Amino acid sequence: MPVRTARRTGTSLLKSALLSAGLLVAAAPLAMAPRPVSAQMVSTADPDLMVLELQILQDEIIKGNLEAYNLLQPSLIVIGRRFLRLDRELWKQEKNSRAAISFMLSGGSGSVFQELAVQGVVFNADPNLFAGAMAYSQGNRQMALNLLLKVDPLTLPVAVAGQVALAQAILISNNDPAGAQRYFDLARLMMPGTLVEESALRRQAPMVAELGDTQKFERLSRRYLFQYSTSVFASEFRDTVADVISGSEYLKKEDEWDRVFQLVSEFDSESQNILLLRLAKAALISGNTAFAVKGSEAFLEHGSDNAEQINEAKLYLSAAKASGEDWEEAITGLVDVKTTDLSPENQLLQISAIAMANTIREWPQPETPDASEYVPYVPKVGLKSKLHNEDVLNPFEDALNDADEALKEAEF
Repeated sequence: MPVRTARRTGTSLLKSALLSAGLLVAAAPLAMAPRPVSAQMVSTADPDLMVLELQILQDEIIKGNLEAYNLLQPSLIVIGRRFLRLDRELWKQEKNSRAAISFMLSGGSGSVFQELAVQGVVFNADPNLFAGAMAYSQGNRQMALNLLLKVDPLTLPVAVAGQVALAQAILISNNDPAGAQRYFDLARLMMPGTLVEESALRRQAPMVAELGDTQKFERLSRRYLFQYSTSVFASEFRDTVADVISGSEYLKKEDEWDRVFQLVSEFDSESQNILLLRLAKAALISGNTAFAVKGSEAFLEHGSDNAEQINEAKLYLSAAKASGEDWEEAITGLVDVKTTDLSPENQLLQISAIAMANTIREWPQPETPDASEYVPYVPKVGLKSKLHNEDVLNPFEDALNDADEALKEAEF
């Protein structure tokens, strides 16, 4: 049965079984005497089916299931131990070796397969792909890069091709962000609706913004927030979008603000509120006070039932006005903001904004030079020659001589 078909027909059953198994593993130290997790597994299990279970868990993560996210790492450990107990002959099948590659590119440990290789197990897979996936899983970026770039994702089955393309994109993105775009695009196109696409969008969107392609950034942002607005990582992505849009490199002209708000208005109501609020904050922190005002006002006009968010928006609005002509209005607004409803970071922002507004209304004071500037220069040598009456220093010289003699006679 094709992987996609099996995935659709067996989703609910496998999901329940995997979550139950994960909870059992997580609760084992409290409920029973410790024993190896692998002892509870079936030694004749199918590697392809194990990876399918892992993909179902990943599907739950992009739906916002925090429990699934917390179970991901324990599940990878359990599956790795199960791999060690399998019949060695199973790895001669190409589909099982591909499952091992998918496991490693999903965060599983490559040390499992190193141990199997030491035991003489031969894997039926492209050596560059298998070794590259192993290096990738172990954090050896340079070796993984050298090996995986020799692999063409278009020649691989779709189930693993997207993961390979994503790994390639991540590996080259630091040194060649423009070159990474092709691999990010391939990853998204090959595995839409999966954690692979979600991860690719989350990484690619801010990267294309830095490259100056604002249209593609907006297109990718729309795709993410329409498809993955409930993902465990959606909050992080909204922050990224807010930081990018409010940055001076993105907003170069005042009329671009209308285009930005048009982009925001296309999202669902909750995403709009969150984005507008975070845009206002990011703009304020970056010094773009005009945009911070627009973002705060747009949030308040959009309407929200969340009292804390409204309080936060009023803070950003007043703080953005604190450095301008509306400083009196800003002080009133800042004082009215409920400090107890603010986060510690925003409480500090409130204090700083009030201080800023107060400094603007103070009458400017002239700088006071150091007192030493008004003291006449007294030379250390030839002082008497500079005086009109040289006898004026005689009493001081006599006193110094007497003191010098007294010190010489003193006993210490």
